[in-house]
Amino acid sequence: MITVEAIAIALEKENIKLVGGRKKADREISYITSLELTEKTSRIKENGFVLSTFHAFKDVEQIITHLEWLIDEIKISAIGFHTASMKAIPQEVIEFANVNALPLFEIPEEIPYYMIFEKFNWLMNEKENEQLAAIYKLNEKLIESVLLEKDLNSIVKVIGEHINNIVCVLDPYFEPIAFWKKKDQTRSQIKYLIELIINKNKENVLKVRFTSREATITVKDEMAAAAHFKVFPLFSNMTFLGYMLICQEGIRDKYSEEVIKNGIRALSLAAHNKNTLLNYQKRKDIKLFERIFQGDAAEISVSDFYIDLKKVTCIFQVQSYSPNSLQSQLQMFSELFIENHSNSRIWIYNKKIVGVIETACEKEKMTNILSDFPDARIGVSSIEKSAEIKKLQKMYEQSALALTHCHVQNKQLVFWEQIGIEKMAYHIQPNSLFDRLDEEILDPLISYDREKSANLTETLYVYLKYFFNLQKSSSELFVHPNTIKYRMQKINELLQIDIQNPTHYSMLMLAYSLYHYKQRKDD
Repeated sequence: MITVEAIAIALEKENIKLVGGRKKADREISYITSLELTEKTSRIKENGFVLSTFHAFKDVEQIITHLEWLIDEIKISAIGFHTASMKAIPQEVIEFANVNALPLFEIPEEIPYYMIFEKFNWLMNEKENEQLAAIYKLNEKLIESVLLEKDLNSIVKVIGEHINNIVCVLDPYFEPIAFWKKKDQTRSQIKYLIELIINKNKENVLKVRFTSREATITVKDEMAAAAHFKVFPLFSNMTFLGYMLICQEGIRDKYSEEVIKNGIRALSLAAHNKNTLLNYQKRKDIKLFERIFQGDAAEISVSDFYIDLKKVTCIFQVQSYSPNSLQSQLQMFSELFIENHSNSRIWIYNKKIVGVIETACEKEKMTNILSDFPDARIGVSSIEKSAEIKKLQKMYEQSALALTHCHVQNKQLVFWEQIGIEKMAYHIQPNSLFDRLDEEILDPLISYDREKSANLTETLYVYLKYFFNLQKSSSELFVHPNTIKYRMQKINELLQIDIQNPTHYSMLMLAYSLYHYKQRKDD
């Protein structure tokens, strides 16, 4: 920025003196122009240094009227009064300049305008060189922060101190990971501001990610004036790393834009390095988990993991009948549990999504995801306070069994605790003593149904499921309660088992669990 004072010092060497309005010597001069005619032209803009001989003005009163227009409506920064026409500046004009704090220069008649333009251009070039040198030093600081592997705050600090306004960096899940604030602002204010931005402008912020283009958003709080922020996407090798938010009031000129552009490069590079480290840690943890799932946990200790196993609470598995949607589901689960900022790992293993997570699965959030993917099923293990290594394989098997129960019962979401006696049926091994338990107990009914085209097998299951309630059973089977009674008489004849005996009841339910499991397994 070139000030009136700076140009006054340069012009004084040419005997061009500041003779009035010294109080506003800190005003910015952004350009120089000449004005010789009396009309009020739109060519004159704000912050100008206007040169004139005032030859076309008929008297001092007309000059002062024109100066009033230049001050009040145009808001010029200074006047250069050339004495080629008038041998001296009228005293009334000097007094007007002092009263209205309008910097007034007296230009001797022998000095041409071009000399003043040359001085201004020289100052502009000098200022630009100074700013370029400052930008160069800032770039050095940015690169140094990356090379020395400093945290993102060191980069954000360089940007923030230059633009002297708020700078925030958010991860892909809108969590703040670095910010710079003014001295009069508090951390809680910045946190509240970020929450306000995300709550009211989430869609616009997301567009920045998916269009790879910066955007401007407006944040209006009931207690404060509206603030405008620019949102920039941070990418590296097509990998999305997060967002940078900058208060637009700090973006003053092309030099600020240059600092921001170089800052984005540095942040992307630093975030990429950090992301590379996180990916390495994630891959190492995943390999250890997969060994545990396969039963190879003998030489693995808690200290081998990067995540804190003491904070892991459960394991879930997701199976999809549309393999093409598995990657989309993985993205949604990763965003749900914010794996890079919690003790969680989510990946694809054996054609299923596996999640080892810190946060207990929230049924409502899971259900929301499933509404977008009706072909997916989720099995969730028991919820543990602390997932020790010896528990991890057990929790993985529990989630697999819960997934099996989803398949058998045609459900989308099953928690380990929701499964009853079916747990035993799913664990019966082929060729074991109980492998044909379903056939041994239910075969008379199955054979009768096959020969007579009856429905005794399903009738008994429904009757047992509703604890001998005729009304509920008949309602599910769409028959009259008397029909249920008749069928039960026939069932008792065929099975010759007291179904109301607790032991027999349990054995029948186990047999049915095995029967349904085999049917769905064959499917």
